[in-house]
Amino acid sequence: MTARTPHRTTALGALLLLSAAAGCGNAVNTEIVGMTGLTADASGAPVVIVAPCGGAVDRITVHKLIDLASATPGATTPLVTELRASTPHTDLISVSLVDPAPGWSASAPFDPAMQDRINIAAFASDADRTTTSLVVTRADYEQVSADRVLVREAEVWTRAEFDRRACDPATWPSPN
Repeated sequence: MTARTPHRTTALGALLLLSAAAGCGNAVNTEIVGMTGLTADASGAPVVIVAPCGGAVDRITVHKLIDLASATPGATTPLVTELRASTPHTDLISVSLVDPAPGWSASAPFDPAMQDRINIAAFASDADRTTTSLVVTRADYEQVSADRVLVREAEVWTRAEFDRRACDPATWPSPN
């Protein structure tokens, strides 16, 4: 690892993703509504949960995070997979990364064993709107289960906490 802290490298990677998500617009104009979390189904497969919180979501992206300290100028985070919904969702969403629900299509298969550091976020295709992104390492993923949810940067909430807090930023703990 370089002299940068993992959180700084991760934050820079997340900023790069927000810039890409905003298209031609400025990332500062991207409205953050809702929260993205990662949990697991009964068999242990990764499941993305999204609380759109008054917004609409029709796209979930998974990018591999790169170490920006050693990356070439202009490097972007590689897309691992993108899930697209046939219609936008405004209610709580649960989508398996390895076996998306009907109405969702994946741009590529997702193999959790092949992933080390990824960023997951949900978007509205027709607006500069996103949820909080989620940074996941292999070690972080080992903490999830059907009743435990990873949010933001390695924070673990219970599923009940996610359901209660996701749309109320005033109740979110301060970032690590």
